[in-house]
Amino acid sequence: MLSRKDQKFIKSLKVKKYRTREECFLVEGAKNVQELLDSHFKVEMVVGTENYFSLNMKTGNHRNELVNADVLAQLGTFKTNEDCIAIAKTRKHELSSLQFNDHLFVLDGVSDPGNVGTIIRTLDWFGFNQLVLSPECAEFYHPKVINSTMGSFTRINCVTVDLGEFFKVNQLPVYAADMNGSDLMKRNFDSPSVMVMGSESHGISDGSRKRIKEFVTIPKHGKAESLNVGIATGIIASHFRMS
Repeated sequence: MLSRKDQKFIKSLKVKKYRTREECFLVEGAKNVQELLDSHFKVEMVVGTENYFSLNMKTGNHRNELVNADVLAQLGTFKTNEDCIAIAKTRKHELSSLQFNDHLFVLDGVSDPGNVGTIIRTLDWFGFNQLVLSPECAEFYHPKVINSTMGSFTRINCVTVDLGEFFKVNQLPVYAADMNGSDLMKRNFDSPSVMVMGSESHGISDGSRKRIKEFVTIPKHGKAESLNVGIATGIIASHFRMS
């Protein structure tokens, strides 16, 4: 039976300071939890409905706790949840873990968690397994980031680091997406490079701009003012793979 103490603990993980203190995070929904259980993350607990456990009972070292859907919705961030929530230990993603043998995306101040999660999912689709986040970006373990990845969070090494420190160790030429850049489609990226993506409201930070070799833009054919950063990242990732 899930105790009041357990319920309070799970609910607290919606807040960053408690995720940081407890070194735990929430994963919600059958798809994301399945990806979690198949990953290298350490799972502490799975809380689910009778229907979920009848179809998805997993053995292991984690606890399984049965609750009804109303309680499950109160514990997590979904308005309705008839499946499950898992609690897992966070993992430290160090700057030293980065490899420079493939194109590498850097998010500079992308603060919307839905965008960050979508970008993680998109990079996973195109076979990229690393991402650098500036400290101003949405936190990797934010529930909305995790939910938006649809399980891809288990396959992407997301390193949050001061970008000044990243650029000190970076071994690749640095490009950035900018409305006033050169035509991306006329540029051939046949060797690994870094692509910096800025926030839609503030663009690339001044500190990062000093490191940019060349600004590139996705050519515009219609009248839209700008592209969502997640969509833009997907277009650039596709171009990288076709170069």
